[in-house]
Amino acid sequence: MSAFDPITQERVYHAVKGDYLAGIFQQGMQLDIQGIADRHGASKTPVREAVHRLMGERLVEPDPKGGFRIPHLGPDDLIHIYAWNAHLLLSITHSMKASVLRQTLDRFAALNMGDTPLALVSFTGAIFTAFAETSGNSEATATIGNINERLLYSRIAETTDINEAARELRTLTNSAVADVQKNVRRRIESYHVRKIERQQRLKEENQR
Repeated sequence: MSAFDPITQERVYHAVKGDYLAGIFQQGMQLDIQGIADRHGASKTPVREAVHRLMGERLVEPDPKGGFRIPHLGPDDLIHIYAWNAHLLLSITHSMKASVLRQTLDRFAALNMGDTPLALVSFTGAIFTAFAETSGNSEATATIGNINERLLYSRIAETTDINEAARELRTLTNSAVADVQKNVRRRIESYHVRKIERQQRLKEENQR
C-alpha cells in the first residue's frame, strides 16, 4: 500500500484525533508514533501526517526532546484562551433569539451529561458549540469547536469536583428563568471569570 494513500491517511487522522478527544493522552505527554501506528493498524508515515495535521489545529506541538507531545497550557495561555472564548460566546448569545436559546438549553437539559471529568468536559464543549451553531456562522462554530478541543485536557485537569462541575452544567442549561438571554450571558461570564481567576492565582503562586 502506498505511504501516500489518501484514504489511509484520512482514516488514521480521524483515528488519532479520536484518541485525543477520548482523553487517552495527558498534558505534556510525548506521543508514541509507533504505538499509535500499531493501535490503528498503520505504518508510522500516515501517523506522522495525522500528527502534523493536529499540529495545525494546535492540539499537538513539537517536543523539545524530539518528536511530538500534547501541549501543557500554562496560566497565560489559558487566561487568553478563556477570555477569547468568553468574548465569542457572549457575542453569539447576544444575537440569539430567546426562543432559540431556550430550545438549545432544553435539548441539553434532557441529556445525560455523564459522571466523569471527560464526560462533563465534553458536555460543556457540546453546549458551547451548539450556541455557535445557532448563529449560522460556520467560522464561529469552527473557532469555538477548536477552542473546546485545545482546552480538553486543561478542563479535565480542572475538574476536581464532579458534583460541583455537574451542578454548574445543570445551572447553565436551566431555561426556567424570566430573561433567558440575560441569565445565560451571566452564566457564561461567571464560568469564564472563575476559570481566569483560577489561572491568575496559579500564575501568582508560580511567581513567588
